[in-house]
Parts: sequence; structure tokens; C-alpha cells
Amino acid sequence: MIFLILEVLLQLKKNNEFYIRDLTIDDEFDRISEEASVKDAALKMKEAAIPDLVVVNKDDNVLGVIADFDIVTNLVAEGISAESARVTEIMYTIEPVTQDTPVSAAFARMQELDVSVVPVVEKNKLIGVATITDCWGFLPEEYEDKKGLIPVANPRFFNYSFSILMVLFYFAFGILSPLVGISGFLNAPVAGRPGVTAIYYLFEAHGGGFYVNYLDFQDIWWLLLTIYGIIFLILGLFSAFAIFQWAYADYQLVKLKRNWQSIGFVIGIANILIVWSLFLLFVMGGALRVSTTSINFDISGLLLSSLAIICLVAAVFRDFLFREQSSPAPKEE
Repeated sequence: MIFLILEVLLQLKKNNEFYIRDLTIDDEFDRISEEASVKDAALKMKEAAIPDLVVVNKDDNVLGVIADFDIVTNLVAEGISAESARVTEIMYTIEPVTQDTPVSAAFARMQELDVSVVPVVEKNKLIGVATITDCWGFLPEEYEDKKGLIPVANPRFFNYSFSILMVLFYFAFGILSPLVGISGFLNAPVAGRPGVTAIYYLFEAHGGGFYVNYLDFQDIWWLLLTIYGIIFLILGLFSAFAIFQWAYADYQLVKLKRNWQSIGFVIGIANILIVWSLFLLFVMGGALRVSTTSINFDISGLLLSSLAIICLVAAVFRDFLFREQSSPAPKEE
């Protein structure tokens, strides 16, 4: 990861322009002859598990691209036979790019045709494809999002800093606070000890002179809760790391192969909801051995977990907060 970032930084141009060579060219592609039928193309897409094929002639020169969407809209919807129709009849024609093509030019080319793939050639020979998603993270500054509420001079830096801050808050509120005992999950009287109420935390319960580790209950359900407590910490660290990695890569304009933003977001929220659900399940199952009417959720725990979820949402949807500051209009002489 570090070497990838350094490599991209070394290739960064002074005008913040990137070229196709700066991208990781997608090698998960395949080609098909111009003489092939649409049925042949569909079978090849299914076999290779890809949505696009580059159409080439007998000299391996690029003629166009056929996508699964083209098959559906231009052939199936029109009632044309897939066996008789040739790929050249429904493919889209797009000028290939080279390693020296600016990313912004490749992006504009795909955007103009409303397609998602452009072939990459070297000495007129096909070497891969670039997708509109690949290009998005490498666009120059003028493509910065304009939909944020707060105008700032450097929205990419503010987005990055804001995401990091929100992830730290998420981890502190949602993961660390129940671990160190700042907040708990349940308030419940202790069975067999009248007048004693304990707060149930991540691995232990205590209050009013009562203290017990969940393993002390010597019950399979409390053992499972302890095991998930460990998983809870691991997933909390992983979700924070995933969003850290996404935020830093986005700031440095480094293309990641996985969508760490969504992975960290989903795991982080699901992790908090699951641990609360487990405690609720224990209440409903009578594991506390006291009347359910005397059991309450810990208010501080609910508040901090809710704040953690809000911070996680804010971290990944920060684009709605900051936007690029407009340059002042020149004064008239």
C-alpha cells in the first residue's frame, strides 16, 4: 500500500493531471471477433463473467465495444435474433486511448457516449480496458464535487480530515466506551441480591458492590457473548481501518481494488447493531434471571452508540458537507 502511494505521488504532475498510465489497467477483459454473433458474445461474457467485450478485426485492431446492456436494449428489446445478428451491429464505437491519454480526456470520452469502458491500446494493439470508475478518482481538481454546503479552498483535504475525525469519534463512542466501562448496555437488578442494580458492559457486569465476569456465569450463552465481545473489538478496528484506508487513498488519488468505504461502513454499523441485539436477545431469553419489566437499556450506552453511528455516516458521506470554493469574479476596470 505504501509503495503504491509513493509510486502514484512520484508520477503526480504539477498541474494535477493524471494519465492512463497512472491507472491500474483492468486486465479482466476479453475480445471477440467482428465476425462473431451476438449469441457468441453473450456466451463469452457468461463464461468470463464480464459485462463487456472489445470487438477486434483479424489484425487485432479495435473496432468497438459490446456490452451486456447493448444486448438487452439493442437486440432483446427489439426482438432481433441473437444468432443472426453480428456484434458489429450493436456494438458502440469509441476511440481507444493510449497510455499517454489524459484521464480527463478518457473520462470525457466515456461520459459523452454514456458508456463505462474504453479500450486501451499500445502500438494499435489492445492491452486492456479502462472503466469510468477507474478514471473517477484520478480526475484533476476542476472535477471536484460541487454539491457540498460549506465552500472551502481545498475540499479534498477537508473531506479527508473530516473523515478521519469522524472515524476516531466512532471508535471512541461505539467501541472503546463499552470496552473501558464508560457506557454499558443494560441496567438490571442482580438476581438474589435485593436492592442491588448492575450495569452490563462488554465483558462484565458490576454495581453496588457486585462484580462478575461473564465467564463466571459458566453458561454457554454468556460464553458466546464473551466471544462476540472479542469479535466486536476486531470488527470495530477493521471497520475503522477500512475507512481510514479509503479516506487516505481518496485524498492521495490512489485507486483501490476494493470498495473499502462501503465495507467499513456496513461492518461498523452492523457490528454495533448486532451487539445491542445480542443483549436484547438475552433479556428476552431470561438469561438475567430477573423480571424483564425491571431491565432497562443503559441511556449513556444508547446515546454513545447512536453518536458512533452518526459519526460513521458522516465519515463516508462527507461529500455533502464541503465543496470547492468558487473563484471571485474579476473586477471590471
